[in-house]
Amino acid sequence: MYADHSKIGLVSKRLIFKTLILAVCFCLWGSQAIAAENPLAVVKTGTDQVLNILKQNPQDTPARSEKIRAVVDQYFDFEGMSRLAVGQRWNNQPPEKQQQFARDFSRLLFGTYIGDIKGYANQRIAYTQRQMGQDHAVVDAVISDQSGPVTLRYSLHLKNGNWRAFDVSVQGMSLAINYRSQFDPILSRGSFDNLLTTLRSRVAQVCGSNRC
Repeated sequence: MYADHSKIGLVSKRLIFKTLILAVCFCLWGSQAIAAENPLAVVKTGTDQVLNILKQNPQDTPARSEKIRAVVDQYFDFEGMSRLAVGQRWNNQPPEKQQQFARDFSRLLFGTYIGDIKGYANQRIAYTQRQMGQDHAVVDAVISDQSGPVTLRYSLHLKNGNWRAFDVSVQGMSLAINYRSQFDPILSRGSFDNLLTTLRSRVAQVCGSNRC
């Protein structure tokens, strides 16, 4: 069943942002390294790389945002996440509309949460991995926060020989499914074009003149 729309508010913007940032942390490794490492090593090593960048660049500058954005675009599987967020209607759309949705959806995610990146450079994180087959895996990252431990669960798959995240859950709540609970009523009342228009409007509100 789809997640109830009211549950979205139960997951704070702070926790979801941790999900997004930690989900893409592993992306700082090159594709050759990603293919060679197991999913846990990829997530952990990349996370350490990003945390070091945050320590060295504490200010949320456009240059830092652009660097993270470039990493996200190259290694995070936004097409897979978009497919999960839209659901079964995804397969009925032509490739150009799928690409447009994935592009705008990635901008929405990035623009929504990049502003809260401050203050996460000193987190302690413990990792565990469950292999779900040769090309799928789940990596749990438990963050020691002042308000208590926060569990992030990364769903990864092999895509073109590289491990990429296609969904992340915060305390058991899927980020992609939460967005599906918002997108589903729009698709039920209208068309995929209506969803694209709504998504584009949200991106404009979130990003404004910022590059996201």
